[in-house]
Amino acid sequence: MTTVKIPSRRAPARAGKHEPRARGAADGDATRQRLIEVALDHFGRRGFEATSTRTIAQQARANISAILYHFGGKHGLYIAVAEHIADFIGSRVAPLRIQIEVALANGSVDADGAVRLVEAAVARMTALMAEPQTEAFARFIVREQQEPTEAFVVIYERMMGVMLPLLRRLVAIATHDDPASESAGVRTFAIVGQLLVFRVARAAVLRQMVWQEVGPSQVQAIIATVQRSARAMLLSARAENTT
Repeated sequence: MTTVKIPSRRAPARAGKHEPRARGAADGDATRQRLIEVALDHFGRRGFEATSTRTIAQQARANISAILYHFGGKHGLYIAVAEHIADFIGSRVAPLRIQIEVALANGSVDADGAVRLVEAAVARMTALMAEPQTEAFARFIVREQQEPTEAFVVIYERMMGVMLPLLRRLVAIATHDDPASESAGVRTFAIVGQLLVFRVARAAVLRQMVWQEVGPSQVQAIIATVQRSARAMLLSARAENTT
């Protein structure tokens, strides 16, 4: 007698039970991300105190209770925005960061190689600041620079405090200086500052340069100019330190 095997219904039943959970998790992640993106804009424009969580929830198409659920409240949402900024920028500069870390760890960076790596950093950071998302980032970060809170600590430790020491070491190698010296630190910030002005002073730049935007051609012009400036500064300092 032939035995007929009846297909089990358990596997489909389990899939059916898990599918709503998967959809629920995905919906929750999407809601969380919308809240962060809307909050980023509001906190950057209005600051922490003047920002309404009810308005954030409405614009994010979420219940106000979702802020409590996902972040524990307004303060937690504010910190999550800082983490979002730091993680976004960190991911964009990660390839360059790794390249610099590996080169420094191998001891293969001479003075001229350090200059080239600084130029590569100028190019990467300038291109990053031209990305549309960084406009909202800049507003938030500038507020935190003026009146630092716990959010500044997050941004600094996850992003600024990672890249700045690497750049400072490169500047020191390029100029035959001590990374811990005041001169190496000042030169590092002088180079970074040349990039930042094109983001934090965007309105003045556009008006004075009669640009409609900071697009690809403008970015290339900025990169070339700042690279030449950084190279000239580093080579001049090297000459001073070797005489």
